[in-house]
Amino acid sequence: MKVVLSATGPEGRAACSWCSANLDPGTSVTVVVGVSHLGEFVLGVPPFDAAGGETALMEAVRLEYCRPLEARGLDCHASLVLERQGAAVLDVARKEHADLIVVGKRPHGPVADAVRGEVAAQLVHHPPCPLVVVPVDFDTAPAAADVA
Repeated sequence: MKVVLSATGPEGRAACSWCSANLDPGTSVTVVVGVSHLGEFVLGVPPFDAAGGETALMEAVRLEYCRPLEARGLDCHASLVLERQGAAVLDVARKEHADLIVVGKRPHGPVADAVRGEVAAQLVHHPPCPLVVVPVDFDTAPAAADVA
């Protein structure tokens, strides 16, 4: 199975937690980081040039996303794409013929989604494959009923 994970701050961490908790070992996960030419914020750090360049950014993605997924037996690699995050995720999903896209989502309404350019809101309308939208407060701990 090929999965594309959108790496964007708290939303990306929620998507990563979901992947860790729900994907089978051996699943291939591509962590996508989109960097626009307009200097958007990525992973909650300053614009790309101020983040230490491509090498530093990719190392940060590897530490925050790939290592935890690899520890769960998933095959993970990162992809830096020079586009806005939503377009980057769609491009990678299409090029890799992804079976699934996983993206995090903050809880707010459609107006805030439009103003902020929310990635989940962009992807939900025309995804090239099934899409999982994970709430930022996603908790991987089992519910009390599941433990009993």
